[in-house]
Amino acid sequence: MSSREHFDNQQEHFDKQNIATIVDEKKQSAKPAKSNKSQLVKRALSSHSWVGLSVSALMYLVCLSGALVVFYEEFERWEQPVIEEYDDYSTRQIHMAIERFNQRVESTPESIYVVLPTESVPRMHISGDDQEWFINQDGSLSEPPIEGWTHFLKELHINLHLPQTFGIILVGALGAMLCGLIVTGILAHPRIFKDAFIWRPKGSRRIAQVDLHNRLSVWGTPFFFMIGLTGAFIGLVGILILVSASAFYNNDREAVIDEVYGADIEVTQSIEQLNIENALQQLQMTHPNAKPIYMVVQNFATENQFLEIAATLPERLIYSEIYRFRSNGELINHQGMSDGHWGQQLAYSVYRLHFGHFAGMPVKWVYFILGLALTIVCATGVNIWLARRKFTSFINDLWVAVVWGSPLAIVLASISVMTRLSATMIFLVSTVMCIIYALWKKNPPRVKSHLQLLTALVLLVIPVWHHLHFSMSWNWSLVNAINFSLVIGSVIYFWLGLSGNRKPS
Repeated sequence: MSSREHFDNQQEHFDKQNIATIVDEKKQSAKPAKSNKSQLVKRALSSHSWVGLSVSALMYLVCLSGALVVFYEEFERWEQPVIEEYDDYSTRQIHMAIERFNQRVESTPESIYVVLPTESVPRMHISGDDQEWFINQDGSLSEPPIEGWTHFLKELHINLHLPQTFGIILVGALGAMLCGLIVTGILAHPRIFKDAFIWRPKGSRRIAQVDLHNRLSVWGTPFFFMIGLTGAFIGLVGILILVSASAFYNNDREAVIDEVYGADIEVTQSIEQLNIENALQQLQMTHPNAKPIYMVVQNFATENQFLEIAATLPERLIYSEIYRFRSNGELINHQGMSDGHWGQQLAYSVYRLHFGHFAGMPVKWVYFILGLALTIVCATGVNIWLARRKFTSFINDLWVAVVWGSPLAIVLASISVMTRLSATMIFLVSTVMCIIYALWKKNPPRVKSHLQLLTALVLLVIPVWHHLHFSMSWNWSLVNAINFSLVIGSVIYFWLGLSGNRKPS
């Protein structure tokens, strides 16, 4: 073989080796890309599962109570149905109520609040220094508002009945975790939006739960993320203020609060008689679209006295704008929530956005339905994990007690409306009894059915008891609408309990 032929053979062999190496390198480079995507999905799924499982029971309680709290204004009226209701009010009525209030209290409060009747709550009440009474249409004082079942429901959602500061922070952290669960849930299921309409009700128990969990998650993602984000802000705003004060305001927390919500004012004048009528007229002239919802007499009966009127504005999400007046009714300024910088407007809009208190009853029903959907997502997430296990344990019993015992305990707590027992105590005792029963029975499907039937029975008894206790007529009203809704709920729970459903809780 000539040297030329030998060189050509060597070159051909080298080229083949080089091509093989290049092809192999391409394969190797492609593998990490696929592997990296797979690893991202696995890590997201693992994170989603562990975060969800670690806070599942608390998240479930917060979501369930949140769905109900949307109607807290209606529940407060149902809880005290004999209070006078009216749409209109007069300045004479307000002055008389303030006078009667000061006669009842031992010492005059620095700030006296008068909550005005609105379309959603056509009642009026006056308060100061934790003393409060409803106002009759003639200006006399009626019963004090009670902190009963509705108050228990709000506290369950806001701080889980834990020490207030710790509880609010914990619930805020749950809101942040909900946002994280949404993000990891999307990353863990690359086809989640493509499969948005897949439904396999005849599949295995796990498949049915997976489909229900994923479909509700996809359809409700924008709402769920908004609820988590606003809930995190409401719960963690104290920490945000503390951090901002430390970083930008030399640890002056009041300066941060004043920057976001507006600073208080100081008024020095000779003591004048409070002229509420002139203040309301001034407000009508300068801001005709403003609808007053409450007023505050600050520094009552001193030379620093002034009047604040909080009012809602049409087509705005801010909770209210606050207008300030001298005692004679002369307008001083407004707090700037409606036309301040975007941070102020955003911060003061979070409350209405989170609780759905805008645009009336239709929005409340949308929030209620989507809130129940989020509650179901919480429950099915744990159901999927339980179904994947090859065995059952006490966790199955505990979970069925949480999922179906919590609604029962909340409904039972409403007995406090007729008995004046502690709603919180009824709830806690009922919850413990449900857990003990589930652990003793060791049969989750049977326990589930029993709890559903018992809830149905209580839902049927409550409206009848409420009607008899308050001697209400059966004409159509908000109170009877709620009682009728409870009967509908009873029918649904009876159907669930009798349907022989053997799926996970």
